[in-house]
Amino acid sequence: MFAIMPYNQKYESNLLRGIEEPRPWFFLEEIRKHIKKSDILLDIGCGTAFKSIQLADGVNKVYGLEPNKKMRIKARENIRKAEVSNFFLINGRAEKIPFNDNYFDIVTCMVAPHSTSEVYRVLKPNGLAILEKIGDRDKWNFKREFNFDEIGPRGQLASCSSGERIRFYKKEFGKFFSKVSIQNGFWKTYYSMDGLLLLLKQTPTIRNFNSKNDGEALQRIQKKYLTAKGLATRQNRILIIARK
Repeated sequence: MFAIMPYNQKYESNLLRGIEEPRPWFFLEEIRKHIKKSDILLDIGCGTAFKSIQLADGVNKVYGLEPNKKMRIKARENIRKAEVSNFFLINGRAEKIPFNDNYFDIVTCMVAPHSTSEVYRVLKPNGLAILEKIGDRDKWNFKREFNFDEIGPRGQLASCSSGERIRFYKKEFGKFFSKVSIQNGFWKTYYSMDGLLLLLKQTPTIRNFNSKNDGEALQRIQKKYLTAKGLATRQNRILIIARK
């Protein structure tokens, strides 16, 4: 069972993204390289749809799968404002996609939970899965400052060895798909303290984050990593493109 993240109006704030140096790829651009006007596309974990709406003009239909009711409410608002008529929201979960086998030409997933077997099931023969996942060294310097709890390291994926996630995805997608391309990407990002706090509150970066209880960790981050641009860290993403 995948956890459903909470939503509030700050979810789409640019503070969550910080000041970024050039990325090795832009995910929406990677998707646009492969879509065509006749395609039916599924975006798993579409959230407020503020990213996947941008794909609607390049395909026949977009279905956004999202289990969080508040996210769907905001997504409907975003769709209405964008005046997009071919985007359809679906209440559903990644581990049991409510569509028949072989239904979609393209399945995307933008840093959200997914089930590889379900992605494979709902794709048409020769269909394409395009996913961006968090790598095991994402914001690694920040995560190390939050230590352990009864489960283990509190940072998301902090118990993984370096490169473990990309090895896992190569094996996992190789079980199902005929052709798999996987890239490991890194780029620097600088956060304000307000941006970092918002990130930690709105995402699962640190398990059970509490700004008061974690005050010492925040102080260490500020002392060690503050630069003229902001609090420096390195993002790590994995780009997966798999052909059924």
